Amino acid sequence: MLRRSHYLTLGVAPTETTRGIRVAFLQLVKRYNPDRLGPERSHYFQKILEAYHILADPVRRDQYNQGLDYSGDRARYSTVAVSLGFEGVNRLSQAAAILHTQYVQDAVFEAALARVSGRLTAAEFSTKETPEPLTARVILSGAEAARGGVVFLALPSGFPCEGCGGSGRDGIFACSRCDGEGLVEERETVQIQIPPMASDGTIMEVPLRGLGVHNFYLRVNIRVVERSDPRALG
Repeated sequence: MLRRSHYLTLGVAPTETTRGIRVAFLQLVKRYNPDRLGPERSHYFQKILEAYHILADPVRRDQYNQGLDYSGDRARYSTVAVSLGFEGVNRLSQAAAILHTQYVQDAVFEAALARVSGRLTAAEFSTKETPEPLTARVILSGAEAARGGVVFLALPSGFPCEGCGGSGRDGIFACSRCDGEGLVEERETVQIQIPPMASDGTIMEVPLRGLGVHNFYLRVNIRVVERSDPRALG
């Protein structure tokens, strides 16, 4: 299980470049700016600023990484899976073999989004909460697992509503943009690079750009089965 970290907050892997960290920061800081959400939800903004302050500076980041290495946390992150955010699939290296794209629509993700919505509308924030995994399964054939390649996962995610700043209200009425939920759902694309000869039961743990600041991350369970195998449906 991943523990709370600045990488988790920004939704980036420890291998992310400085430029990638800045892109993630700009995406998040725009959505969680107190001018938009109000001071009662500024805790999220402070978490994002703190994470960027450490990770954007090479010296501070190196010192922070040493602490992660010492605690054993850094090794838990998948170094072959990255969040591509909400702007679609980035251009891949010509060497990457795309296996398939999978759209995830699961009650676990919907429940997580409902909890995020409740926290936003109630302006609640917990500093003690342990990050929770949201599990998705990737099914590969034996041939796909043997050669490896890239799988894209399109996952339910969301950000505070721009219309109401996450409050769910427009004066005395429910916000018309988010129907009073305080959260607007989107899809987050995550790139999973499957190593050659991947085995059945392989687990990858991946930070999420949209839900990381709310202490959720992605746990990918790799299943290797033949397409005709009924286990693929179970």
